[in-house]
Amino acid sequence: MFMNGLNRYLNPIERLGQGENSYLFPLIANTALCVFSEFYAYNIAHNPLIIGVYIIFFNVAFIIYFAFRDGIIGGLISACFSIFYYFYIIYSRHYTGQQFTSAVDTIIELGFVYFLLAIIIGWLKETIDRLIGREINERIWLQTILEQLAVGVIITDNNGKIVQTNKHLESILGMKLSAGYVIGSDEPIMQTVENNISATPASSPLAQALKSNKPIAGREFDFQRKDGKHVTVQVNASVIRNKKKKVIAAASIITDITEQKELERQKDDFLSMASHELKTPITSLKMFIDLQRQQLKEKNSRKAHYFNERIQDQANRLKELTNDLLDVSSIQTNKLRFNKEEFDMDGIIHDTVEGLQGTTKKHEIVVKNTRSEKVYGDRYRIYQVLVNLISNAIKYSPSGKKIYVKSKKDNQYAVVSVQDFGIGISKEQQSKIFDRLYQVTDSHAKTFPGLGLGLYISKEIIERHNGKIWVKSTKGKGSTFYFSLPLYMSKSKT
Repeated sequence: MFMNGLNRYLNPIERLGQGENSYLFPLIANTALCVFSEFYAYNIAHNPLIIGVYIIFFNVAFIIYFAFRDGIIGGLISACFSIFYYFYIIYSRHYTGQQFTSAVDTIIELGFVYFLLAIIIGWLKETIDRLIGREINERIWLQTILEQLAVGVIITDNNGKIVQTNKHLESILGMKLSAGYVIGSDEPIMQTVENNISATPASSPLAQALKSNKPIAGREFDFQRKDGKHVTVQVNASVIRNKKKKVIAAASIITDITEQKELERQKDDFLSMASHELKTPITSLKMFIDLQRQQLKEKNSRKAHYFNERIQDQANRLKELTNDLLDVSSIQTNKLRFNKEEFDMDGIIHDTVEGLQGTTKKHEIVVKNTRSEKVYGDRYRIYQVLVNLISNAIKYSPSGKKIYVKSKKDNQYAVVSVQDFGIGISKEQQSKIFDRLYQVTDSHAKTFPGLGLGLYISKEIIERHNGKIWVKSTKGKGSTFYFSLPLYMSKSKT
């Protein structure tokens, strides 16, 4: 450790680009050289005139060294010490006459050479420092920019050896690339399968870009990370050329499109489900209208009245589907509006249960342990949430039984629960139950039609009332859905 530190301090090459120039060290070193020269001349060689040739050699070496180590100032310090020492020699050796004149002329000539040497080498050193510093700064700027990007970035040299990446690449791949990794030679970064073909080192877009000298765009890969997560990425790669059009590097952009692909899948599922759900009432409407027309011709008013009721049922179903779609659209565009007012939670629970009890003959909806608690919100939207939760309780408990609706006060919140004894929800599905377009899958799933929007809309409504919604369920034993709303206070209106 000490030797490494000493090497970095003394070796001028190690100091290039650091901008660290020491002016005390040239002073001490040149002073030491002069002192040692005098000591050697008088105490070892016993000849004051012996140092003339070798001192010039050492002075030149010191000027070059310190100019390259500490820039122009370091070189000038050495040059000045040399000149002053030469004048000291003339004085201490008592030069006179022609010898004195010749020595002064020589010192002037040497001084000119020394100063020129110090300035040229020092300027070169400082120029190299600036260039290296600029390169370091540009690299720092580039790395800072790369770290801000929401995509993974790989930069390689012209042989495919990785020279730079960013942290987002790590988060996408789920691992850190080892130093010296060579694209196109080492094992593939992603053990991917593209179009059912296993990836090879040569199939990397970066390797192909370097081989063909052409950009590679829009390649998609599916792969499984070491942590088990499945990821879909889009990879673009291109070579980098210098001013002479020579390939000097390559860069690749890796974008995580897993969520985008999932949204596309959900969109396709949604279109499929929406088409199916809308087709059913439309087909029924057309059928009942045709039958009603026939019965009216036959003047069978009893059957016509029955068909009219069925038309109304299907029309209401179409209305509910349309309202759900409009609500989701409003949520996505942040245009869902609320008409907030003070209302009694117990009253809206009883009104909702009374209206829904007539829709089922197999279930008894029981209001239990409710109390009059005032809340502040949109009465219709909270009614909408209750209708959705109770309707789901009816739908997902096909064998009948009771459904309990309760409310209680919990600190500054009114907490409402809807409990059924139906098919229940597995733990794996409970975390996704409030996601858009998500439906509980079960062996009886075909008996439970819908778009999977009700709980998503309910969650958005409750959260925009500063409340919470959650579920507790046991597979095969039923589910209890809860939601909480802040109790009414006069300042809530402000």
